[in-house]
Amino acid sequence: MRLGSKALVRPRLLLASSLHRWNDVRIYHKQARSLVPEYDVTVMGVTSPGRAIDGISVIELPVPRSSFGRFMNAVRIFKTGVFGGARMVHFHDPELIWIGLVLKLFGKRVVYDVHEDLQAVVQIRSWIPHPLKNIIGFLAHSVELLGQWSFDGLILAEDSYLNNFSRNDRIVVVRNFVRVSDQPLKIDIGKKNVFYAGSVTIARGVGDLLKAVALLQKNEKNIGAIIAGNLPASESEAITQLISTLPNPEAIQLVGYTDFDDLPSLALRCRIATVPLRQAENYDRSIPTKILDYMNWGMPFVYSKLELTDELFGDHCGGIGYEPGNVDELARAITLIMTNSKLHSRLRGEAREKVAYFNWEGEEGKLLSLFQEISSFDRI
Repeated sequence: MRLGSKALVRPRLLLASSLHRWNDVRIYHKQARSLVPEYDVTVMGVTSPGRAIDGISVIELPVPRSSFGRFMNAVRIFKTGVFGGARMVHFHDPELIWIGLVLKLFGKRVVYDVHEDLQAVVQIRSWIPHPLKNIIGFLAHSVELLGQWSFDGLILAEDSYLNNFSRNDRIVVVRNFVRVSDQPLKIDIGKKNVFYAGSVTIARGVGDLLKAVALLQKNEKNIGAIIAGNLPASESEAITQLISTLPNPEAIQLVGYTDFDDLPSLALRCRIATVPLRQAENYDRSIPTKILDYMNWGMPFVYSKLELTDELFGDHCGGIGYEPGNVDELARAITLIMTNSKLHSRLRGEAREKVAYFNWEGEEGKLLSLFQEISSFDRI
């Protein structure tokens, strides 16, 4: 357990996840850091390298290796929720809905944070038999609807998720916007690396990125990529095989999971970034938050033109779009930014100008207002 200094006068709040790392960007770096000035915050999450800031307590959970491991993490969260002294519990996984319902019986104020469209997520899970996907998606979302009317608050990460719920005053959309920094990164334009941050999976386009780099290396072997993110065991063989077929596989660096605060040091070793998502219902109406980080850093990027992504970032936001899954087009966009210094400079300026529209401060205000309202219930 990592402990920071606490003020006893603040209401006690537990932010919990049985699957996410304790230093997850949304849970820890955005929500916990925004809430800690007003609340005595404890974060429970899966163990992860990183540094806790003063004022936030961290309880680390073991990495779940099986369904039983996930269940045991849920039990640990339940025990902490009941006996840890928190008046409010803010949880982040649909599999914890039953924990939230039981905590309500113990008189706790409970908030459920919806990170994804469950019905759409089920459709892209390869381990779920296709004939069962619609049924499982329907049942999972039905449980969410039960929680909607039982919990004290529902937080949605995307505006599109509102379509899945009956709107009421206990639902608030808190989007994953960015804490805008005072200055962009000082990118070394002599670098020839492409930066990718996020889950290292085929569905998120890492395979397309590697294929594009393979095309580029036929003309210039020094072009490479720095890929920061968790590589699931189920994806490892496919990703490793793709890297091995490159003309210069040594130019690819898989650095594994990296704490959010350490990502800029990796980005500094790259000239451009990419968000190469494949076409999938779960991604079509979701905001790829890494684009916001790239804009904040003043880093030109190449992105796949999914519906919402192109709507938000297709107009002078610092990037160049390409059709999802079109490797040739992805390679051409990377080359264009890599080789055109004037374009690179212009895109940097556009990114920094537009990122102000995606400032976390506005989302933070909505988050604080919800918890202030929930806290006030106990004072009536």
